Amino acid sequence: MSYKRVIPRDLFNEANLLKCYGRIYICLEPFAIPGVMLEHVGQTFDVEQDPSSGNLYVANIHLNVHGTRYRLERPLNSRESWSLFLTDAQGDEVELFDSHGDFTEELLDFIRKPASEHRPPTPAPRRPRP
Repeated sequence: MSYKRVIPRDLFNEANLLKCYGRIYICLEPFAIPGVMLEHVGQTFDVEQDPSSGNLYVANIHLNVHGTRYRLERPLNSRESWSLFLTDAQGDEVELFDSHGDFTEELLDFIRKPASEHRPPTPAPRRPRP
């Protein structure tokens, strides 16, 4: 855990975050897109806070899209029921849910892209120093 929890505020923040993660699993089932899954590593849910944005995320659960793992974040103290997004390799945010808790068309388009479009940019090779 990367932040100091305050009750009751953080009980609600973390409950809403976990609710959104659970909804992803439910929403993924009917689509059954090969290569797209919610990936959990470890036992407990490791809720962390991004120090630059303040957003909460579960450090050991990622959305794996064709071999590329994406962190899913929720704004701290969000009043929206389904506020969860991922950030792609270009730094663009993709909202996961609409106001009813269904996947957005933007997310569906994103996860249906071919695997080649989900690879993080390859760093340029380093030149040897003289």
